[in-house]
Amino acid sequence: MPEPGAVRLRPVVRATRTADGLHLRGWASSCTITGGAGLWKVWQRLCPQLSEGIPAGSLGVPDGTAPAVRAAVELILDQLREHDMLVSLSEPWGAGGPAPEVAAWLETVAPDPVEAWRRLRAAVVTVTGTGPLAEVVVRSATATGLAVRSVSTAGQNEVQVSVGDLVVQAGCGLDVGYVLPVARSSTSFNTEVISRTAARLGVVGDPAEVLAALVGCAAVHRLLCAVIGLDDPAPESGFPMALVARAAPLRSTYHPMLVGPPPEDREKALAALTDRELGPVAPPELGLQVPVALATSGDVLGIGATADAAVLDAALRALKSDGVIGIDDHHARGAALRLAARHLPGEAADAAEWTTDRTARRWWKALTLRFRQPAVVDVRKLAPAAYRAEVRRGQRVLAWAVEATAAGAVAFAALAATGHAQAGRGGTAHVNGGGDEDLHRALEGLPGVKITPLALDSELRAAGLAAYRVEGR
Repeated sequence: MPEPGAVRLRPVVRATRTADGLHLRGWASSCTITGGAGLWKVWQRLCPQLSEGIPAGSLGVPDGTAPAVRAAVELILDQLREHDMLVSLSEPWGAGGPAPEVAAWLETVAPDPVEAWRRLRAAVVTVTGTGPLAEVVVRSATATGLAVRSVSTAGQNEVQVSVGDLVVQAGCGLDVGYVLPVARSSTSFNTEVISRTAARLGVVGDPAEVLAALVGCAAVHRLLCAVIGLDDPAPESGFPMALVARAAPLRSTYHPMLVGPPPEDREKALAALTDRELGPVAPPELGLQVPVALATSGDVLGIGATADAAVLDAALRALKSDGVIGIDDHHARGAALRLAARHLPGEAADAAEWTTDRTARRWWKALTLRFRQPAVVDVRKLAPAAYRAEVRRGQRVLAWAVEATAAGAVAFAALAATGHAQAGRGGTAHVNGGGDEDLHRALEGLPGVKITPLALDSELRAAGLAAYRVEGR
């Protein structure tokens, strides 16, 4: 046991020799130190001393040390400090200290292991639940040294673990289980969120022993980290992260939950919407990417000029709503205005406004030459900065688009029609262009165009999505 105040290597730190130095791995970070093969020999002499503990005042390089060795030792020590691979005990554990494996964990992760142990010893854990999962939680918390109070309830698939106002909710069935993030009791995840999580994962049946062990220990771990002030073990995603554990094969991964305020990053919102475990939309799968990018979410087809655009299109189309949904308010408003103006009359646009446009010609040639569709296009000017294009084959409308220019409208209508032809889909296709305030203003001023905001459920609001209803449809 190191002396009080001694600086020692955190127990989890491991080193690997490299061609010109060494690689160090810690609890949450790693680093590679380069400077020659001699660094490894210096490490071999330094590591045993640091593992035993060196008084803080003696942590340095003795006088008379060769300059090259001094530089190597200082370089290693600097990297260990920078990557939080050294720890100091403010005082000895004493007779009331933790079990060796708990002490090793605290010395691995806690800034002040002794203070962290004091917090744990002062905590009283309340376990609410019955059955295998609750039993695992009680054993795990007791083994860590916590005082445990068990309160039985009727349920066997769920357990709640709390210390003061810190609460962790977990559930486990035969094949799958989950652990929700730590919450404050005043803002705990409500029954709707818990029920939705269990239903989406398919938590049914009596908890399997090995799965209950994994889920129960993970629940205690998340609570312990919160009690002693450590970061939650889940990665940052912009959303609360639930641990999802499965039995075949035994594994656990973190997944975003659509609760709380939406993140600014739309990619994180899309990732949560389409999460394979907890998302409300089946993860879009990329299909053929030439010439049009295609993605499918279930049986819903997404079309785009890029793979990212196709994935977004598929995800939004797969959502069920009475209105038009967008990734944000601007996107939803633009999509709804386009739909509201789709059937308005307009004056024929001059073909010269789009026939010389490279993008419009590219998609038109793809449709008519590559996929041999005997199509024609009708372009109408609805207002200044507002055009509608319809791609037709005989009396059938293959695709339509409303954009700020004639060329833009033809390009997106032809892109949509090409996407359907490429995927072998029937029906009328439609793809929106980008957000254009001038287009929005032009459409809002047209007679008969009226849209109203539509309320979405809590999950979609948490993703930052918005929706509008087109009046008169």
